[in-house]
Amino acid sequence: MHNLIKIFIYLFKRYSPLRIFQILEVNKIFIKGKSLEFGAYKNQKRNFSTHLKGEKNFQYTNLKKDKKNNILGANLNQKLKFKSNYYQNLVIFNVLEHLISPTKSLRELNRILKKGGLLIGSTPFLYQVHGAPNDYLRFTTDYLIYEFKKKNFKAIYVKELGYGPFLAAFSILFPYFKFLPIINYIIFLMCLIFDSFLQIFIKTRLSKIFPLGIFFIFKKK
Repeated sequence: MHNLIKIFIYLFKRYSPLRIFQILEVNKIFIKGKSLEFGAYKNQKRNFSTHLKGEKNFQYTNLKKDKKNNILGANLNQKLKFKSNYYQNLVIFNVLEHLISPTKSLRELNRILKKGGLLIGSTPFLYQVHGAPNDYLRFTTDYLIYEFKKKNFKAIYVKELGYGPFLAAFSILFPYFKFLPIINYIIFLMCLIFDSFLQIFIKTRLSKIFPLGIFFIFKKK
């Protein structure tokens, strides 16, 4: 019930279902130490780091350099200009799908992360194409665990976000529903009810088959 109230608040703010479920997962995490968030700007409320608990010793990077906001220009398609074994936490939400060669980027993320440090993030699956400037890939849970393991990361927590096919359909149509708050709430609730009813007859968790996205926490070995 508590989460449902939060979901309605975020829907009113026109947050996508994927982003809402990502935030709900981030709310559970406590961090400490030096941290770096990719694809974010300093002092923005939409940064995922604002939803983490614990120390907020954060730096931010985006492809665009902006000295006024102290942004560290960082292109994950290239070698990063950061010290090795420097950060305790790396936060990377909705970024991997924009990388032309994410496996190479994982090596760099591993290099700048301290041993035992956490890589916290998420990537979309059943979600619209969104260029920033380009959108290249979608990842399954199995692929992420396999590739991260090859790059010396251990899976601590990996979860498919969502409820089932009805919510996935709602998520795809959300850009058109979000301007109609009451209708938006009603359709969202109906999708939860339909997915819950469908789940009764299916052994596999429906969110594993129809994920809005994948949330993950990996630890550097």
